[in-house]
Amino acid sequence: MSTSLPPSVPREVATLRTLRIAKHFPFFLAVAEEQNLHRAAERLNIAQSALSRRIADLERELGNIELFERQARGVAITRAGQVLAQDVRRILLQIEEARRNTRRIAEGDSGLLRVAFSEAMLRRPVLPVVLREFRSLYPEVELRAFPLTSDAQRNRLLADEIDVAFVIDEASDVEQFERMSVGVDHFVLALPDDHPLAALPAVSLSDIASEPLLWPARHTSPRLFDRMIAAFDARGISPNIVVEVSAVDIAYELASARIGLGIITAARADRTPPGIVLRSITDLDLPLPISMLWAKGSGSRVIERFIDLVRQSLADEAGPTAS
Repeated sequence: MSTSLPPSVPREVATLRTLRIAKHFPFFLAVAEEQNLHRAAERLNIAQSALSRRIADLERELGNIELFERQARGVAITRAGQVLAQDVRRILLQIEEARRNTRRIAEGDSGLLRVAFSEAMLRRPVLPVVLREFRSLYPEVELRAFPLTSDAQRNRLLADEIDVAFVIDEASDVEQFERMSVGVDHFVLALPDDHPLAALPAVSLSDIASEPLLWPARHTSPRLFDRMIAAFDARGISPNIVVEVSAVDIAYELASARIGLGIITAARADRTPPGIVLRSITDLDLPLPISMLWAKGSGSRVIERFIDLVRQSLADEAGPTAS
């Protein structure tokens, strides 16, 4: 149903009339509740004559509708006045709720937070801990999570479609975002525990030169894919890529099935499936800095609260520093 004004009533006129009416509400409500002009005037700390003028002005603004019947010992509210009193209480409660909502959003206790992350970040302890703690501390903030590649996160952050991103850091975008270092990932080799290379404490690129390899997918991170190829080329090795995988869990499953050896990041020895071991690759020097990004000058208290939790969680994870 349309709520537009009749053509004969300009919106500006209607808005001014609404404001003129609303300014009388506290005075009207005091009289409605006291049923006595004198007591209502004392409650409001104004002269009774001024209060009477307020009520008369409101009745006139409403179309010369009588809200009270004047009696010798006070006033009696009319049926129209009773209905208006109900509406005024509801309107004033809504205004107060709007004030509280505005304050909660301004202070970061309410609102929306959109957090994006790559698989590498999800496997770090800090993110699950912070998401859980944030939800517990700020239950009125709607928290949305988006698993995305680093490139997709940057694009969505620039488009204001997410608020916080956890990405493989790139020196090329240092001026575009605010950032906080979260850690550094390194590549390791995932292989069956009965594979001959599993007997070594670490492996080199020459050790895996002829092995079938499970390789991070090009479509997930094309820059990383190219950097890895370049690292092998620098050693004069052409990698035998049998499958490009987009997730560590897929690499684990394919390694268990003897399809190939997985070159993966964000792996933890205590979370590998049975039958799989991890070995460092001594000469694959491709550290992957992980950073949290957010828009410059966002000014959002919700984002600030989340950043504070991440910072505190990282400090707790690092433990006490030596004095």
